Amino acid sequence: LPEPEGGVVYSQVSAGGGHLVLLRSDGRAVACGCNGHGQSTIPDPEDGVFYSQVSAGRIHTVLLRSDGRAAACGSNVRDQCNIPDADDGMAYVQVSAGASHTVLLRCDGRAVACGGNA
Repeated sequence: LPEPEGGVVYSQVSAGGGHLVLLRSDGRAVACGCNGHGQSTIPDPEDGVFYSQVSAGRIHTVLLRSDGRAAACGSNVRDQCNIPDADDGMAYVQVSAGASHTVLLRCDGRAVACGGNA
C-alpha cells in the first residue's frame, strides 16, 4: 500500500474485485491494484473540492465529493459510472459501488442507482 506522508493518515478503505481505494485524511484518494479498466485511476477534483467517501466495485470506483457530487472511474460497460446529476438543491451524502452498478443516497433520503439492473 502507498504510505501517506506528512502526518496524513487513511480514514477509509474499500476493496473491489482486484483493486482497493483508500481515502486520506486530507481528502485525497489513492488506489492500487488492478487498473485494466481505469478503476485505480482516481480523477483529480477541482481546486477546493475534496473526497469524503470512497467505494470500490468489481471493476469501477465511486467517490463522494465535498460539494455533494460524485465521481466515478473504471469500467462503464453497464453505465455504472454515469452518475446522474443531483437535482437542484440536492446533494449526495453516501455512495456504494456494486459489481456493475452504483447506488447513491441523496440528502433527502432518496436513493439513486445507475448501472446494471438499475
